[in-house]
Amino acid sequence: MSTVRLGVLGAARILHDAVAVPAASVPEVEVTAIAARDRARAQEMADAEGIPRVLDDYDALLADPDVDAVYVPTPAALHGVWMLRAIAAGKHVLCEKPFTANAAEAEDVEAAAAGTGLVVMEAFHSQHHPSWARLRELLAEGAIGRVTSAEADFCVEIADRGDIRWQESMGGGALMDLGVYPLRFLTHVLGAPTVRSAEAVEVDGVDASIVVHLDLPGGVDGTVRASMVASEDQSVRARIVGTTGTITVHSPYGPQNGGRIVVEHADGRVEEVPVDPTASYVWMLRSFADAVLRGGDPVSGTAQAVAAMRLVDDAYRAAGLAPREPAPLG
Repeated sequence: MSTVRLGVLGAARILHDAVAVPAASVPEVEVTAIAARDRARAQEMADAEGIPRVLDDYDALLADPDVDAVYVPTPAALHGVWMLRAIAAGKHVLCEKPFTANAAEAEDVEAAAAGTGLVVMEAFHSQHHPSWARLRELLAEGAIGRVTSAEADFCVEIADRGDIRWQESMGGGALMDLGVYPLRFLTHVLGAPTVRSAEAVEVDGVDASIVVHLDLPGGVDGTVRASMVASEDQSVRARIVGTTGTITVHSPYGPQNGGRIVVEHADGRVEEVPVDPTASYVWMLRSFADAVLRGGDPVSGTAQAVAAMRLVDDAYRAAGLAPREPAPLG
């Protein structure tokens, strides 16, 4: 196999940015088929994105011998069940974030994939961009001395209350949709944290906003903020403070969208570290193809996904909320 033939389970809007467009820059990935609960909607998406085949339903796509791997962009509460079905059908999987509804479900997916030889990867595109690796290098080089604190925010208004991100039954909430990014960022750059405390504002049954306080390795104090409601500070950035300086990362979760890494030294010097403009989704598809075709490191595989969902569950519990539950198929 020299090309990964990718089928899509669902006609979600994210398909355009996450798979259809970047696949044009990754010759080893070919989007060959799509299925949705509404066949007409699947056909509309196929026409718009140049996908050659539309299948009748999800089961037909999973049974198709000309599909090597599936991309799962369904609502979060349905991720787990379709990953399990894909694994049972012998397909590699690229699943949108958050990986599952909760940690227990993520563990089930990890167990199902173990020993199969299948690549099951969370589509956590940001983590694949080289800017995150460069940040780790800067910190290891002592660019700002010993790190003392770090904060990461993802606060953008989602005004449409009919959006699935406002639906608890579909795995909605600020933490599930937005907060997973800063949580993953701090984990990747500074190491695995534990949740110290959290506060959330609940609206219509979901966390409209949440603040999570973390204990990071080396005694580093961490803070994550996520919000789906309008506020004076609609911020998408991260800030790491050290004993000899500060690093501010603008647009850390989509570095191709004006991403900047600014290092401010205690002596007043300010330097900007170059950020590769290549879309994070392109880097993600390259990693996925490398893992499927050559056994490369998937970067955001099941082990990372399980750890991330445990952190999400811990944050919800600390805020006095219950972790999300999978949605039944209907």
